[in-house]
Amino acid sequence: MKTKLIRVILFFTVVLIIPFFTLFGEKEKVSYNENKVLAEFPEFSFAGYKSRSFMNGVSDFFSDHFVLRETFIKAKNSIEKAIGKTEINGVIEINGNLIQTFRDVDYKLTDKNLIALNKLKAKNTDTPFYFIPVITAQEKMESEIPSYLAVESEKDYIDYCFGKLKEINSVDVSDAIISTEYAFYRTDHHWTTESAFNSYCVVADALGFTPKSKDFFSIETVADDFNGTLYSKTLNEKIDPDSIEFYRSSTDFTLTVKDETYSSLYFKDWLKEKDKYSFFLNGNHGVCRIENKSANGKLLVIKDSYANCILPFLAEHYAEITVVDPRYCSHSQIKDICVEDFDAVITLFNVSGFSQEQNFSLIEFMGGK
Repeated sequence: MKTKLIRVILFFTVVLIIPFFTLFGEKEKVSYNENKVLAEFPEFSFAGYKSRSFMNGVSDFFSDHFVLRETFIKAKNSIEKAIGKTEINGVIEINGNLIQTFRDVDYKLTDKNLIALNKLKAKNTDTPFYFIPVITAQEKMESEIPSYLAVESEKDYIDYCFGKLKEINSVDVSDAIISTEYAFYRTDHHWTTESAFNSYCVVADALGFTPKSKDFFSIETVADDFNGTLYSKTLNEKIDPDSIEFYRSSTDFTLTVKDETYSSLYFKDWLKEKDKYSFFLNGNHGVCRIENKSANGKLLVIKDSYANCILPFLAEHYAEITVVDPRYCSHSQIKDICVEDFDAVITLFNVSGFSQEQNFSLIEFMGGK
């Protein structure tokens, strides 16, 4: 009798009580742990009902606002790990680090992106171009990753890209990263400031200027509770939060985004938020400009978010850096950028991001005079 009663209670809990509180309980607009905007309840229409878009919207709403959702996700991930599942949402754990796997590379898309870069170079023969692919934590820890996971070699991918370049300088920063002890955040897919600094020294040599020494900067830890994008995918609370370092210099910079101008390249308000990596450059922008009146020369940087924490180092050496992020910009934003106005062009992406970037060919709309 007791067993039957328990089953009845569980049935009504699942079928009635949980949906009731999901529908009528207090709602959050954003999941800060998962770093995503949560779905809103869709507005009903007969057209939407007929096309099933209304029901799909209802499904998304209940999925995002399910009572104790994050608790269930954590429990699910813990159970999967306990029964031997190594990979959760494309993320594996190695020695207290969360690592995003690199596999199933779309080489057709990679070729398309490299062709676009080669075409841009062909239109601007007098301007030196530099291609800087950046490894991720997987490559640094590749010897510790079980072979049965069948991940692809990032080194081989970089060599493949270098082999496709025409009149573009290849810059490999892999050794500088691998030799950095704390090269990548444990809970996030980005490299650390120290890793970016060590890579900047390699880039400086390739571009022909002397990098600033570490002594030039005042280094301070500005956060020690960073749980990044890979934590958001796994909600793995056993991984220690990360620290973020700020390499402060006395140089005066301005950052211009659209019609807004800022007197810093660092934004401490983000350190109070979930997305602490936006401390660098105030996040991602389609096009922005960095100015340093104490330097000379102009640099064009085509990039993803990995560049955000290396750009302040490069900015020590250029009067102006125009930054283009193909993921967030449009044709109208870049059509007037004249590549021949710059002393050099850098393309800097992490290898995983470059291999998946669908909007990179937009750069062909930039050109010469």
